[in-house]
Amino acid sequence: MTQPTVLLGMINDAGIAKIVAQNLAFHGYEVIDFSLDSLNFEYPNLRTRLQTQWRKLLGNKQAKKEMMVMLKRQQLPISLANYPKIDYALFIRSDVYPDSFLREVKSRAKNMVNYQWDGVARFAAAQQQIAHFDRYYVFDSDDYALFEGEVLPATSFYFDHLPEVVPSEPDTIYYLGAHREDRKNAVIQFCQFAQQNDLKLNFQIACPKQPDIKKIYPVDNIQFHEGISYQQNLQFSQQSGVLADFVISSHKGLSLRTFEAIGYQKKLITTNAEVAKYDFYHPDNMYIWDGKSCDGLLEFLARPYHVLDKAIREKYSFGNWLRYVFNIEPHQVIRLPEK
Repeated sequence: MTQPTVLLGMINDAGIAKIVAQNLAFHGYEVIDFSLDSLNFEYPNLRTRLQTQWRKLLGNKQAKKEMMVMLKRQQLPISLANYPKIDYALFIRSDVYPDSFLREVKSRAKNMVNYQWDGVARFAAAQQQIAHFDRYYVFDSDDYALFEGEVLPATSFYFDHLPEVVPSEPDTIYYLGAHREDRKNAVIQFCQFAQQNDLKLNFQIACPKQPDIKKIYPVDNIQFHEGISYQQNLQFSQQSGVLADFVISSHKGLSLRTFEAIGYQKKLITTNAEVAKYDFYHPDNMYIWDGKSCDGLLEFLARPYHVLDKAIREKYSFGNWLRYVFNIEPHQVIRLPEK
């Protein structure tokens, strides 16, 4: 039986697109990886930069996106022309792509969906692209209410192609995040509490091109670096017993860290109170921190992990998520809490 084809379009931040492509292949798909390294993008030469800037001055607001797609075509081992028909197209953050490319893929794909895991209301380009897709999914309940009738609900997922790993550091609390002013104080306060109570941390903050970052965080139990791969992040997650998640202030949607905790059966310390509204929430597994008082945290860490129902854990796996967004039966429907 021929494998179904899927075109993958997303930001390849820290190599995460490679992990998504591996999980797609694990579930039986032939993957056309059209992910873009847009966060670390550099123009190949001065001429290309000037040409792109000139097109933008002439009114083409998508000139840079179009140029990135053109460069990606040159990197592909096989031309898209070799795929006159594609079974599925999966975009995650389609707003990094120009409309012209979305129309081209739509003309080839039988089923084209987008999952917007960085909000819709925040990005004008994202709002304007909804009509391009057969189904358009959002992870934030505010977006779902704002664009009711145009979008569908979905959470993120955990990668289910990885072998189960026995934690080598079950007492370690792991956190990885970029430096952001809106969560800096919470991170500092938590690290101070951990130091006072002899809690073992593996806290890592990515802060490229910020040589004075240590002065901003007056604690000595954080590692600072330019960034690590998403593969390395998953290894740290699996090795640790507890994961920490400090939410971005503009998001109500749940981070990937939440679903890593579900899939890899870890405790979670999070500042996102929305987790309490989901069917996977259990107070023995998830500690909702207000960013100020750590009352009850030590008791939470001392309690044993509550094993989730197998069906709930499966619901948030990549496999079920994929069947749900592609509308392939059987699948469990993924919902967002009502406002």
